[in-house]
Amino acid sequence: MNLKEDRFPILLRGAWFGMNKAFREKIIKLGLTTSQYTILRCLSENPGISQDELTRLIGGNKNNASALVKRMVGAKLIIKRPKKADKRAYQLLLCSKGKSAYREANTEAIELRKNVISNLPKASEEELITLLNKCL
Repeated sequence: MNLKEDRFPILLRGAWFGMNKAFREKIIKLGLTTSQYTILRCLSENPGISQDELTRLIGGNKNNASALVKRMVGAKLIIKRPKKADKRAYQLLLCSKGKSAYREANTEAIELRKNVISNLPKASEEELITLLNKCL
């Protein structure tokens, strides 16, 4: 293994932690955590999904997702509403406060992405996304 191969996991992990820290510092001012932002984004893109579907989307476990949903319902960011077809099942939706928080946090995410991309050579964003998708 050469030096580049040894450094790759460290560099990738460092990039992730650096981006996550920078984003966390921006959205803490909005009263959000990165986990809450992820849930707001998922519900914005998939309104009315179940808690099980949300858990799969965020790649979490049921207990953590349940606790997070409960806190976000309490904070009036999201609502849990019975599904019309099956009153025992619930759907998750953004409240107006959640929609507003998501818009503000997403603006911060876009600005952060622009700042990172501005440090790369032109036309590198697509290539970077393609390479990162290959790592999944």
